Amino acid sequence: MNEKLYELLETVQRTAVQVRGTAAGAAYGMGKKAEALLSVAKLRIRLANLEGSVDGCMMEIGEMLYATHTGDPTDSETLLAKLQEIDGLKAEINEVNAQIGRAQAASVCATCGAAVQAGDLFCRECGGKL
Repeated sequence: MNEKLYELLETVQRTAVQVRGTAAGAAYGMGKKAEALLSVAKLRIRLANLEGSVDGCMMEIGEMLYATHTGDPTDSETLLAKLQEIDGLKAEINEVNAQIGRAQAASVCATCGAAVQAGDLFCRECGGKL
């Protein structure tokens, strides 16, 4: 009888170790997913700031053009510098949008945190269902 009790206790212990490993993997995967979401959120904030800067530059250009219309011409070098600033901001906006796209495309397994590819139904590392 003691032998059966020991076998049962060993089975319980193995199961507990497996559950602990699965729980740790799930926590790790959730942490990775949260990290990815935070990264995208930061990029979206950066994007909003850049778009706000473009809007501010556009307003300044509008004021320069209106001043020219009312007889107070704006120096063409000043106007050109502002237009080039907008070009730089637009290029940065495109890069941030590309980073957001890459970050959203990079998925991770919720169980183990391993990177998964589009179309995967199961994790290639732990076999967990995606």
